Amino acid sequence: MLVNVVHAALRTRHAHLAEAEGRALRYTAAVAPFAAVPDEPSGRDWDDLAVLAHRTGGLALHREPGALPAGWDAAHGIDVHRMTVLQFSGAGLRASAADADDPDVRALTPSDVPAMRDLADRTRPGPFGERTIELGGYVGIMRDGVLAAMAGRRFSAPTGGQQGWTEISAVCTDPAFRGQGLATRLIRTLAAGIRAHGDEVFLHVVDTNTAATALYKRLGFEPLSTVEVTRLTPRR
Repeated sequence: MLVNVVHAALRTRHAHLAEAEGRALRYTAAVAPFAAVPDEPSGRDWDDLAVLAHRTGGLALHREPGALPAGWDAAHGIDVHRMTVLQFSGAGLRASAADADDPDVRALTPSDVPAMRDLADRTRPGPFGERTIELGGYVGIMRDGVLAAMAGRRFSAPTGGQQGWTEISAVCTDPAFRGQGLATRLIRTLAAGIRAHGDEVFLHVVDTNTAATALYKRLGFEPLSTVEVTRLTPRR
């Protein structure tokens, strides 16, 4: 399921946020730039993806490293580690009921979007658009009326029945409030909620972000695979 998680999400839990052309899918641009083609895509699937790109602008693929078909210009390729938690225990990511009830963590709403986008623009945890909050499950911690830290859920898809995988994403902290463990508290809160709904937890981290990688490892996340995020534009 995690090999082609974007396509799986857009076919299932995020179908209401998808734009489709044949079997090619992408998130509505204001939600996220990510698109996907099926496993072992045909030439027609890539042509359909090009139709989506021409219609809505450039797009990005989460994909296994490999050659692209002719007719595409690729830019800003980065390696991203996909990590998951193999064991919820000990001093790391317990994901207990107590984590889910952190009194300082509150759900973020559409009225918080300007502050969320400002924080994301300054800390760059990944793409965050005007409708990204519609992916659901974003939480934050306020300090003196300021959004000090936030995190949320992004890619999510079932693997069978209702059980599946849900990603923790957009983890970021205002530089003025770093070193207080806010990101850890948000991750624990989200993980507890995800596990309570029967899903496994995963996340992505850019390979050069060693500080975030170290935090996730302390919490019990372990590398699962490496994917390449590539921004693509079809040649006309």
